[in-house]
Amino acid sequence: MAGQTEVRESHEQFSAAWALYARAAGVGEVVDMEGIRVANARSPWYLMNAALLTAPVSSPAELAAGASAAIAYFGREHRPWFFAGSRQWLGDGAPETLSRLGLTKAFAVVGMVAEALTPPARPLPEVETRRIDDERGRLALADLNAVAYGISTEWVRDAVAGDALWRTPLYGHNAIVAGHPVATAFAVPLDGVLYVAFVTTATAHRRRGLAELVMRRCLESATRETGITRTALHATADGCPSYARMGYRPVDEFSLFVPS
Repeated sequence: MAGQTEVRESHEQFSAAWALYARAAGVGEVVDMEGIRVANARSPWYLMNAALLTAPVSSPAELAAGASAAIAYFGREHRPWFFAGSRQWLGDGAPETLSRLGLTKAFAVVGMVAEALTPPARPLPEVETRRIDDERGRLALADLNAVAYGISTEWVRDAVAGDALWRTPLYGHNAIVAGHPVATAFAVPLDGVLYVAFVTTATAHRRRGLAELVMRRCLESATRETGITRTALHATADGCPSYARMGYRPVDEFSLFVPS
């Protein structure tokens, strides 16, 4: 089990990334409450509207109070949203506590960190990659992720393809096969760490190492320009083995709950 310093860092990276998305949305806002940060992009996509723990809860009553504040906030907004925290910070019995408030666990991700990437375990594919530095590249990133999530292309374009977000700056790359983008990712410097997000590969091109390729290109660009080597992400269960081969190690599991 990771130490509390890394668990806190993983929470802070999650919170900082979603706050960035909310502020870049133009219509969004970030609201800090007691033990909770609301990062509300006011998106129709629930994954862009978050209530995130900012400290470990000391009791089920404290968890219920924080979740109730988030429920009241989003109840006024009438938007889909999620509530998230790590296993260590949520404490024992969290699913039962949140269920009584009408929140159901949707899925989990694993917070992971690497001080620096290890060398590739296998040769990387010899595929062209392009730095995302224009609208065409940003739209490709959004569209590939929309297909992966099975949701509206416009929702994801609104969330991650706008000029405001990419002025941060972000370090993104697309892998190109036969003239078409087939894999994508970006990294963003947050509080001295490179946070990796929106990693995906088109279904027909998976299991070739393309996600690793674009991630490494993103991090190479970011490290070259910022000097930062420490990197963090939140991975699905399917992605964890691939990230582990790159040098990432698990910190804690994060559960995401949605109104039932």
